[in-house]
Amino acid sequence: MTSVLFIIFHLMLYLFGRGFILLLIRFTKLDMNTDNISIGNLNLKYFYPVIGLFAIGNLTVLMNFFLPINNNFIKILFMFIILSNLLDRNMKFDLKSIMNLGIIPFILSISSYGINLAQDAGLYHLNTQSWLRQEKIHLGLSNIHSRYGYSSLFDYISSNFWLNDNFLLIHFVNLTFIVLFFVFIFQNIFNKNRGFLNNLSVLIVLFGILDNFGMAGGRNGFIDIEAVTKYDTPFAIIYFLTGCLIINNLLNESYELFQFFVVLYLLLFAIQLRIFGMTLIPLFLVLGFRVFKKYKLQKILSSALLPIFMLSVWIIKNVLITSCLFFPVEQFCFSSLPWSDISSATLEANDLKSFHIFYSLNQRPDVWFQSWLTKPINYSTSVNYIVSLSLLFLFNFVFYKKRRIKKVSSNYPVIFLCLLVPYLVWLISAPGIRFGLGLFLLSISLISLPYHNSDQRFSVNKNFQNYTLFSFFLISILLLNRIDTYSSFAYKFQETVQVKTPSILYIDNPLGWGVLPASGKSSCWINTECMPESKQILLIQGSYNYFVHLN
Repeated sequence: MTSVLFIIFHLMLYLFGRGFILLLIRFTKLDMNTDNISIGNLNLKYFYPVIGLFAIGNLTVLMNFFLPINNNFIKILFMFIILSNLLDRNMKFDLKSIMNLGIIPFILSISSYGINLAQDAGLYHLNTQSWLRQEKIHLGLSNIHSRYGYSSLFDYISSNFWLNDNFLLIHFVNLTFIVLFFVFIFQNIFNKNRGFLNNLSVLIVLFGILDNFGMAGGRNGFIDIEAVTKYDTPFAIIYFLTGCLIINNLLNESYELFQFFVVLYLLLFAIQLRIFGMTLIPLFLVLGFRVFKKYKLQKILSSALLPIFMLSVWIIKNVLITSCLFFPVEQFCFSSLPWSDISSATLEANDLKSFHIFYSLNQRPDVWFQSWLTKPINYSTSVNYIVSLSLLFLFNFVFYKKRRIKKVSSNYPVIFLCLLVPYLVWLISAPGIRFGLGLFLLSISLISLPYHNSDQRFSVNKNFQNYTLFSFFLISILLLNRIDTYSSFAYKFQETVQVKTPSILYIDNPLGWGVLPASGKSSCWINTECMPESKQILLIQGSYNYFVHLN
């Protein structure tokens, strides 16, 4: 039953994304046939579910300036967008649709039979979403709990998918990104064009298989299926897709406006999910510079008004909640606002750096590296990652011939430098493995670049090659689920999985406003008045309430 529910959920997001695109075309009067549009060799329609999530997230951000999310107006608005599919009833499905909209979602849905809530769900994610559902935006919300300052678009999306006291649909949100990832890889594996994306997709599949072998049982930096409310994998997928599409456009000298704006929206999505998405800006600027050489600035800016508006609303939301343009970067915070508490941004950034053993520029690299490797997950993943990359490099060397292509050789140093920037930012901020997944995946592109439009060294029967590649793809996606979920699915396939929060007791905050967990632990679960620790908070009421931290 749960698997069927996810397929229905995925199809509803498909209709939402398609309806949103049709409305966008109608209001902007674009002359565009969506049936013939491809993004990275993948038809636009397979992006609809994630486009739907992007639209839901940004509409939620905008609506929360005026309304709590759990209200009938927003439900009617979302239903109107789905009904907008009637503007174009010509929906085409083929054999690929069965694979992309049926089989792949079904396989991934089996993960639901072993899913649970993440620790951070109780710490701040569910309460962040609860605030969105119950109240319009509160200024200085991060003063209650510094983690509220992150307010990722993932939480804005997820706040719309509470199913009473069951949080299964938030897991479905996570799976929707993973479906797109595998559909994108599947399409490019079997693409007749021997270009960059074809080679990269083959390597990604092999990388996913290798993730299951090695030190400490495996894990080499590939994506994984996370506990409910975590969004490291969704961010990694959007980060990876954004980066590899930019590189593909550079290699193919594709500087058309549509492809450029696809990348722009994906970059915006990545930044809204996690501030680390900004590290793709150098790579984006390389593409942007070449697009600017082809088109007038006025034409580009007129087409970029919507993403500019979305980014502006996002930044305003950040300032209202945290007094920072981007939390927790202290340099982007304003001290003059009534709810400002820059120290919380500083403490949060320092805690994040310390926990993940960041690299300080005044440290000796070898001393820092030895310290960083003391974490078992850092050590095992690093070893597995290096071994995996070496095997991928060897695979390309054995099976493909390099071709001397001028546009590859001229772009390679630029792309390498643009990928070096994210690594440096990752090292000096929070070099946790889970924060680097998208970067690790994108780095495989450096192995694929020299083999753009390359020829195979050996003549292989076409059917045998396709069957082999399909088998590798199937193994990669099947191994993403935990093995025990298959046995659980076999016994409970007719049931709807329940993902519920525990019930806890609260005590009054001795310093005034709010309550605390009676257990003394920091997890509040779902209680908007709960704080992880006692502190003096003042609630100033008005047309827009705001919180002041008095300590």
